[in-house]
Amino acid sequence: MNRVSKVIFTVLAALVCLTSIPAAMSAATVELTAPIKAAFDKTAASADGKTAAVMSSLYNALGIYQEEDRNWEGKIKALHYQNEQALIAVRKQIKEIDADKLKKLDTEVKQTRERYKPLFAGYTALNKQISASRKLKNKNLTAALSAQADVMKLAVQLARQDIDAKETALKTAKDSTARTIKTLRDALAAIDPLKVQITAQRSAASLPRKGLSPVWTNFKYAIKKTDAKRTFDSLETLVFLSRQIVQQQQKIHALETRISGIISKVKAQIPVS
Repeated sequence: MNRVSKVIFTVLAALVCLTSIPAAMSAATVELTAPIKAAFDKTAASADGKTAAVMSSLYNALGIYQEEDRNWEGKIKALHYQNEQALIAVRKQIKEIDADKLKKLDTEVKQTRERYKPLFAGYTALNKQISASRKLKNKNLTAALSAQADVMKLAVQLARQDIDAKETALKTAKDSTARTIKTLRDALAAIDPLKVQITAQRSAASLPRKGLSPVWTNFKYAIKKTDAKRTFDSLETLVFLSRQIVQQQQKIHALETRISGIISKVKAQIPVS
């Protein structure tokens, strides 16, 4: 029987045994208390010297893995919270890129249009007067009005050029900002598949974590009965499952670290206002 098959067999056996174990002994949490240690030492002492030594080594390893699991979980939660807060802040910064600059340019466009409205209105009115004078066949008035129109035409052309220049500046700035924002948001999008991987890793870790419950209950029952063989098998499986959990926790933390790196890189690329 290979290692994985043995673990599966042990877990299944533990599940079967749960039906014959009193409800008071079905606690799921792995907690290496002093009474548990005392009962384990008594059980280990009933085995031969070599087996007892291996059992003690496994028991110590279980304690180490359980502590590592708690430590990694704490690190993961802290880093995840840090990442989420940083992500919110970075997204807000991206959204506000060039906001003041664009607002200023937009205001300039509006103010420029308003400033030239009287000029355009006067030019339009003058051209209407020229049309009316022509209908009246008043050559002198038409000539005088046309001369005024020629003078105003240049001013109108310059005014339109001024408006066009400010509108172009606004459009150019908007396009540039939009490209910058898109680039940064695309970079942040690299976080999404990492979050999917974290979910997958947590799911993967939940399997051995769930497997701990029946095996731990079986282990406690075994040490209560001073059953060295059953204790050894349960302990070996607990260590195997706990190692898997720690490995998954390390992978999750590594993914959160990669997310942190992406956020920091994007933040560094945000233009300074």
